[in-house]
Amino acid sequence: MSKTTPCAQCPWRKSNHGKPHKFGFYTKTNLRRLWGQIRRGGGEQSCHLTDPSHPDHVAVGAKPNAKAQECPGSIIVVSRELSKMATGGVITEDGLKRYQKERKKGLTKRGLAYWIVSRIQFGGVPMIGGPKFPDVPDDPEVGLPADLEVG
Repeated sequence: MSKTTPCAQCPWRKSNHGKPHKFGFYTKTNLRRLWGQIRRGGGEQSCHLTDPSHPDHVAVGAKPNAKAQECPGSIIVVSRELSKMATGGVITEDGLKRYQKERKKGLTKRGLAYWIVSRIQFGGVPMIGGPKFPDVPDDPEVGLPADLEVG
């Protein structure tokens, strides 16, 4: 079963933005880096508490034998970006054009292809799609830092 709730240490939790951290998880630089990967369709972001592939993740609580899971906080921020281009729950061509014009720091064309096509339309389909886009409930305490929310 995959995580569906962002952990208290999630870098996308607004209360963590800018908070001092031994490994710099919450700095503007790190959040921009993480968002850059996500917005360009660089694949799913792992939840650091479930991902033992990084020594700094183990140092903050990931168990050495844990199986990495996708970060629910990152899914929430992507879901919100996708909803910004939808009209009545459907992504339209006009909505997509409006989104690209208004959200210069939002999902890129490559990112849109990854998230919409690979993860949603073909998510979970072997050899075609990426992992199925998980169903993660919205959490008002999770979001992008203010400087990434502006256009």
